[in-house]
Parts: sequence; structure tokens; C-alpha cells
Amino acid sequence: MLCDKCKKNEARVYYTEIINGEKTEQHLCEECATEYTSFQMGTPIMNQELTLGSLLSTILGNYGGTAQGKGSVEKELHCDNCGMTYSEFMKIGRFGCERCYEKFQAMLDNSIKSIQGADTHTGKKPKNFETNTEKLVKELSEIDKLTIQLQDAVEKEEFEEAVRLRDRIRELKKEEIGNA
Repeated sequence: MLCDKCKKNEARVYYTEIINGEKTEQHLCEECATEYTSFQMGTPIMNQELTLGSLLSTILGNYGGTAQGKGSVEKELHCDNCGMTYSEFMKIGRFGCERCYEKFQAMLDNSIKSIQGADTHTGKKPKNFETNTEKLVKELSEIDKLTIQLQDAVEKEEFEEAVRLRDRIRELKKEEIGNA
């Protein structure tokens, strides 16, 4: 497959960007990926073995930085338990101990928000997924569904809708009696 930008080189980078819920996919060569994205091809990730730690370090490196202490001298944040600094984490791609997560959480949250747009995972539903409630609603008769909608309309004081639903329920009940 050729690069979507230059249409000359083979696409080796598959870049997906989601901004405000809008998904854009691009197939790029290494040169165009470096030029058009925040993905840096010259980073150690392309020159060394690809590991989850190196990938995480590279991604967070594009969005994060070091913490600054109070005053004019920059002081790097470090874990009180193992002594690891944030820049060491960025080089290695993994923390030194379980307390590093707590110590660097604010910096990680900011990076994750920058990358993902949020710091909580909302997940995806598999194709044709139905909740138990949706399954139960499907099994209800038309009259039962309308009755639930009628109760909801009355609670919301939408009386015109409630009258319409009541009349429809009466029609369906008459049809049932006529068919019996």
C-alpha cells in the first residue's frame, strides 16, 4: 500500500487519530509520518527492539515533561520509595515500584488526557451486543412497552403524549379481543 500523503513510498505507519470523537485513519511512509504527526521516527523506538515500555515511553514523551519545583531551580519529580525520576521512567518505559504510579499519576493523567481526550476508559460494545435490559424489553409485548412509555410520560407530565399512548393501548387491547 502506498503512502496516503506522498503516494510514492510504501506505507509502514498506520496512524489513527481521534479528535472530538471523529476518527481519521492514515497510512503513511516513515518520512510523512514524521512530518505530519507527533510520532517521531528518529526515536529509539524505531532504532531498537519494540517493547511495550519503549512504545509507552515514546508516546508519553510527545505529550509529557518534567515537573518543576517551586522557585527558579527546576527540580525533577522522583518516587520516594525507589528514587526513580520521571525522566528515568521516560527512558526505560516502566516504573521502578508500585508507588511510582501514585507519585507520577498527575503527569500520566495529563499525558493520557492529551492523547485520548479523557483519562477514563468508556469501552466499546461488541457488534450486536445487548444488555439484559434490552433483551427483556425486546421480549415485552407492544402493550407492555407502551404501558411503560405511558408511565414515563405521566411522570414527566407530558400529558398529550400520555393521552396518545393511552389511546394506542386501548386500540391494541380491542384488536386482541377481536382476534381472540
